[in-house]
Amino acid sequence: MRMLPFRLSNAPAAALWLVACALTPTSLAGQDVTASAHLDRGEVGVGQAFTLNVVLEGVQRFDQDPQLPDMSPFAAYLSSGTQSSVRIVNGRTTVSLTVQYRFQATAEGTFEIGPVTVEVGGRTLTTDPLSLRVSAAAQPQPRAGGVVPRPSDPGTVGPDDLFIVAEPNKRQVRENEPVIVEYRLYTRVNVSSYGVTRLPATAGFWVEEFELPQQPQVEQVVRDGEAYATAIVRKVALYPTGPGPKTLEPLAIEAQVRVRRPSRDSFDDIFGNFFNRGSLFGDVVSAGAASSPVEIEVLPLPADGRPAGFTGLVGDLAVESAVDRDSLAANEAVTLRVEVSGAGNLKALPPPELAFPPTVEAFPPEVTDRLRTSDAGVSGTRTWEYVLIPRAPGTLTIPGVDLGYFDAAAGRYETASASPLDLRVTGRAIEDALPGARARGSVEALRSDIRFIRIDTPQFRRRGETLFDQAWFWIVALAPVGMIGGAAGLRRRRDRLSGDQAYARDRRAARVAKKRLARAAGLAGGDDARAFYAEAALALEGFAADKLDTSAAGIIRDDLRDDLACRGAASATVDEYFAVLEACDRQRFAPTGTEIEERRAFLARAEAVLSALGRELR
Repeated sequence: MRMLPFRLSNAPAAALWLVACALTPTSLAGQDVTASAHLDRGEVGVGQAFTLNVVLEGVQRFDQDPQLPDMSPFAAYLSSGTQSSVRIVNGRTTVSLTVQYRFQATAEGTFEIGPVTVEVGGRTLTTDPLSLRVSAAAQPQPRAGGVVPRPSDPGTVGPDDLFIVAEPNKRQVRENEPVIVEYRLYTRVNVSSYGVTRLPATAGFWVEEFELPQQPQVEQVVRDGEAYATAIVRKVALYPTGPGPKTLEPLAIEAQVRVRRPSRDSFDDIFGNFFNRGSLFGDVVSAGAASSPVEIEVLPLPADGRPAGFTGLVGDLAVESAVDRDSLAANEAVTLRVEVSGAGNLKALPPPELAFPPTVEAFPPEVTDRLRTSDAGVSGTRTWEYVLIPRAPGTLTIPGVDLGYFDAAAGRYETASASPLDLRVTGRAIEDALPGARARGSVEALRSDIRFIRIDTPQFRRRGETLFDQAWFWIVALAPVGMIGGAAGLRRRRDRLSGDQAYARDRRAARVAKKRLARAAGLAGGDDARAFYAEAALALEGFAADKLDTSAAGIIRDDLRDDLACRGAASATVDEYFAVLEACDRQRFAPTGTEIEERRAFLARAEAVLSALGRELR
């Protein structure tokens, strides 16, 4: 018999697998459990992706996630996925589970991948070590299954079919000068969806994200003589926080690609092509892609010509300052507004250092940003608003603002300045009006001789009384314990009801019998006496069957009498139970005619005997 492979991730193949399992008498219990590991290829290029496959034969699940060796010196983790399969060979069915870990090679050389440890069925399995060679040149990318695609091989996703490129606008910048980086996805296969599996580390950079539309804007471009569809998947403005070489780490994605895989297998020709037509002309496979690291050279800012008020900003600045009025009375508030506009990392710009006169009380400023991110970096305005309260009359001079910055385009330091402002303050100093009342935050003069600290009625408490003497404290403290205990008991009861059939039938016996007696009560006033007594008999027999965990249809009454006695039922109760049951049989099969009142009395007799039997069997 030929071997038929199935992938459980494919719904039609899963249906065929169920049919095969139903027709195959061989059990899977005798299959040995083994673990192995292999690479999709033994040689890759720096920046290319490779897959570590961990295969478990004989099971389709593991106790814990496999423990991988440390591969950080030469590879970066991208994503992972699982795949189950079933094989039928000569009537024997075997199952396996494959866990695929995708990595990106980051260093050149020959490296050993240590054993992988897997916990399965209480056992610990380990795989053999593997060897990987990473070269500087790019290698052909294999498709799923480890086959290296040829240019004419359809249905594959190669390195030239799907890749990501990190495109910075500059490779050499000054410290705190923006670098605009676009992460662009290039594809010539049908990508139905994708997700970012690894974001690059941003150590050494201040990052500002660009807002991208939810649906990527796809463009058609020609790259290296090939037509591609391309879209930006991420765009950032990076501000280096220090000089020296910086590395932009890779960004990795996992895409769902729809491919068509022609096969020479007649079985696949019959079924696979039919299913392909039903899934938009292809299978959906996972394909990983990651950008290569990009080196950025960051030059330090020159030391010569650095102004005293240098803010560290690289770009261009303009500063303005203004007050909301030019004259006011002493002890009134005035708002000083300092606005900085321009381009650069304005979010990192600190507030200006202003030396206010000693007669002015100044409050910390409120900051307002109106910024936008464009291809030139971050630009807009940052505003600080100070609340000032002059405490003495006279002419008050608010100092000017000087902010130094580095103009990268001109290659020199510049200073943005705002002129000092004069305020005319009238009235009297607060020391003359109310000595000792110059407190921080006292904006208006006091209007009363006495300011009470507290005016509400105090609450008295016995001396020596503590919180532990209050009943409400113990109620609140112990309530969670009671709730946890109740929840645990309820969960334990539900677990027992779902796992113990006999216990579940015993617990529901009374409830089911009451429902049947209620239906019998509804039939008591009708003309059909047979239906009334039949329903009552079902209640009696079903109650005993549920209590004894047996089938009501197969009850033998002699055995039932012995079983009830063995379960602790009194002989008088058992006799009454069978007397009521026999009365039901007489009226069902040889009716003598009964009145409505007689039926209701009989119903009360049945309820009484079931109640007594339930107490004694418990």
